[in-house]
Amino acid sequence: MHQDEPGWRSWMCVDADVIDAIDALVDRSEVDVAWLTTWPHDQVAWLIQEPLRGKLAGPYVPWQNWPKQGWRMQSMISYVRETKPSGIIWADDRAPEDAARRLTGMTEVPSSVMRPDRFVGLTLEDVDGIAAALDRFDHPGRA
Repeated sequence: MHQDEPGWRSWMCVDADVIDAIDALVDRSEVDVAWLTTWPHDQVAWLIQEPLRGKLAGPYVPWQNWPKQGWRMQSMISYVRETKPSGIIWADDRAPEDAARRLTGMTEVPSSVMRPDRFVGLTLEDVDGIAAALDRFDHPGRA
C-alpha cells in the first residue's frame, strides 16, 4: 500500500503532544535541534515533514568512526566542539550511561542526557526533564 492510498498509515507512532511540547521548548529557549541518526537524509526529511508535521527540523550531526563502538559519543563530541553551544540536551535510547559526564568533561559544555524507553520514545515527563535541564543551564546556581 502506498502512502497516497486511503487507509495508509505510517509504522511510526508519534505523540503529537510530545512533539508540540518539544517544539515549544525549542521556540522559547532558543534551542537548536540536530539529528544524530543512522537514518538516511530522505527518511529524516520524511519524518520531519510527515509525522512531526514540519517541526524539529535541524542539521545532521556528522558521523565519526561509524560503525565502530563509541561512534555516537565521538560524533556528539566533535559536533559540540565545532558548533560551541551553551548547553546540550541529548535524547537517545542508545546513549552511553555516562554520556552526560563524558560529554561535559570532553567539551566543557553543560550536558544532560535523556534515555527514553526504546519501545515508547520520549514522553511528556521526559520533556519536563528537558525543560528542567535547560533551566539549570540558564541558571547554574539553582539546584
